[in-house]
Amino acid sequence: MIRQLVRYTSSVIEYLRPSYDGPSTWLWFVGLARIGMLVVVAVGAQLVADEEEAFRHLLMAIYASALASSLWYLVVLRRENSVPAILTWTQVLVDFGVVAATISYTGGQASFFTFLLVIVILEAGVLMGLLQGFVFASMASVYMLYQVFITAPTAPDQLAHWYHYLIQGLAFFFTAFISGYWNQRVSRMKQFQREILDNMNSGFLITDAKGLVVAMNKAACGILNLVEENVAGRHVDGIIVPESGAECPVTTALRLRKDFTSYEFYTQIGPESSRLLGLTTNRIRDAHGHVTGLIASFTDLTEMARMRKELQQQDRMAVIGELSAGLAHEIRNPVASIRGSMDELQRNIESKELVTRLAAIAVRESDHLNEIVTGFLDFARDPSRRYALFDVRDVAREVEEQLLRKYSADGLSITLLSTHEPCLVTGDKTQIWQVFTNLGQNAIEAMSGTGALEIVLDTNEGRGPIEICFNDNGPGIAPDKVSRIFEPFYTEKARGVGMGLAICMRIITAHDGTIQAASRAGGGTAMSVRLPLVQQDAAQPTTEETKG
Repeated sequence: MIRQLVRYTSSVIEYLRPSYDGPSTWLWFVGLARIGMLVVVAVGAQLVADEEEAFRHLLMAIYASALASSLWYLVVLRRENSVPAILTWTQVLVDFGVVAATISYTGGQASFFTFLLVIVILEAGVLMGLLQGFVFASMASVYMLYQVFITAPTAPDQLAHWYHYLIQGLAFFFTAFISGYWNQRVSRMKQFQREILDNMNSGFLITDAKGLVVAMNKAACGILNLVEENVAGRHVDGIIVPESGAECPVTTALRLRKDFTSYEFYTQIGPESSRLLGLTTNRIRDAHGHVTGLIASFTDLTEMARMRKELQQQDRMAVIGELSAGLAHEIRNPVASIRGSMDELQRNIESKELVTRLAAIAVRESDHLNEIVTGFLDFARDPSRRYALFDVRDVAREVEEQLLRKYSADGLSITLLSTHEPCLVTGDKTQIWQVFTNLGQNAIEAMSGTGALEIVLDTNEGRGPIEICFNDNGPGIAPDKVSRIFEPFYTEKARGVGMGLAICMRIITAHDGTIQAASRAGGGTAMSVRLPLVQQDAAQPTTEETKG
């Protein structure tokens, strides 16, 4: 029996728990409005109260206690960014008691302070819920019924007196219904949104304009290894901490007023572990276009990154196997030439002229063999380096100057069309210089040393990626050969090895970029390199990282 009574009592307490699910800013407005109203009522009560001096002092003591309670309410709200259920109940009960005492000391049912009961019921319905609003509406009706019985015997018109009470009671319950229904609708909407977010695999995090976390779904807490109850009100900098020590991308998006799309970075999870996240941000704006918050969605890419790395290693082994077959084929020709020259040399050692010619063939084929092996090693070698931040415009200018010095012909023009915006990338500057030089030399050689070469840099209006185009007016590339020019050992040159563009492809891929070739409409070839753009405001020039 006792256990059932305890269970029933617990159920009632849980059901009467306040269910306010709106922004904490409104709680500040309610708290400040409560204090202002309390001061106005205290002054008004002193002006109209007709009780004895002792009752005036008691009323002022009640107002002082209510003021202390209201201030404590704001202190708790400031410290925890929310108000516990017990404090909300206490505050509304205190408000009801203050209003009841004021009405009793200022004329009872005839007091013009009776409208304050409607405000208390409205407060209960908005902050606590529909049932709680009806509880305080019932309390107000019972209290006013008590006032009716006190003043009814002396009332000149009994019917008007009870009709007045009926109107008051209807107003109480109607206010409770309206305010409680609004609270219920908002709570159900919030619960519906919460259920949707909690059943998603991606992490969702909502902050206000200052970066304070407003809400976070279960997937986000699981990815970041956090407890959901300890997240609200914390700054996002303490929740998402990039492993590199850089600023939190969510804070960066709020500060720069720019959104990220599929931004990948490692974040710390505990003192000794980290995870790779893919982050997308969307700023929230009000009707006037002002940023009021931000929604960040992210997924855990750690396992995908591991699988991607394994696939890259497997692809690399497969490519090396194919290269080995190509390398054996390419080596066979110069080795055969050298072997033939040596055989001929053994049979005709006395002919000085023949010895000189055969020795030249052996040296030439040896150099060609060295080029093949060197190109293969450059391609097979992992292009990872100590990456740093640099401006692609500087590399393009250096390549332009070098090509002008090397290919000084009257019929050749080299033009660099560069944007005024910074073209910042993270990578190995020497490797990017090697790619640009190779592409420039190929374009000039395709034009036989005469023609026009344009090097065009574009940042897509600062949104990235950076695109570097090498446009020539040479013979162009046949459509059936465009897909093959990046294959190892494929070349159209008489003395080429065919590893240059393959190495360029390896380097650009290692820099998370792309390289493509296409024939231009007016004739010639367009080689396009795209590299990820690093935003200038978020860049850290002094930071270097190892890309593996």
